[in-house]
Amino acid sequence: MRRSAAAVGGALLVAAALSACTAARNTLGTTSSPCFRALALAQDAVHDHGTFVGVKLVSASQMAKLDHLRKVISDRSRTPVRAVCVVGYRGDYRRDQVERPAGPVPSSGVGHFAVVVVSSPQNVLLATIVLEREPLRFRHLALGAVPGAAHPPGRPATTAWAARS
Repeated sequence: MRRSAAAVGGALLVAAALSACTAARNTLGTTSSPCFRALALAQDAVHDHGTFVGVKLVSASQMAKLDHLRKVISDRSRTPVRAVCVVGYRGDYRRDQVERPAGPVPSSGVGHFAVVVVSSPQNVLLATIVLEREPLRFRHLALGAVPGAAHPPGRPATTAWAARS
């Protein structure tokens, strides 16, 4: 009887310890959570212009597949970068309207998408790339009202976390 009680107690202790280790990440539900520090810096880089689309953590292995991003980072960073946060904004942008512009000028002179590149975990603005269209899908969290979400009459719409697809 004592052995089984001790075994159950030990199992509960191990389960509690393991759940405590994963609790913080599970509440955020995204691998891009280190990038939330970069949001204020990114907003300043586009001078509060445009609509926030999303944020994404890009690892070194993913950067290796994105030649244009890897080149910008190697040109702008004095130290090796293992990961960057890319923050997307939709709007009308000229290169002279953003901080640390990089990449080619869009053919029309105005891009409809800005990608702010911030080093992680250092949180240093590396570049803002102005593009004609969205270069990658921002599937991670974006703050805003859920499109088409109904809310009860007499109650104001609330801000919700909506996943971009």
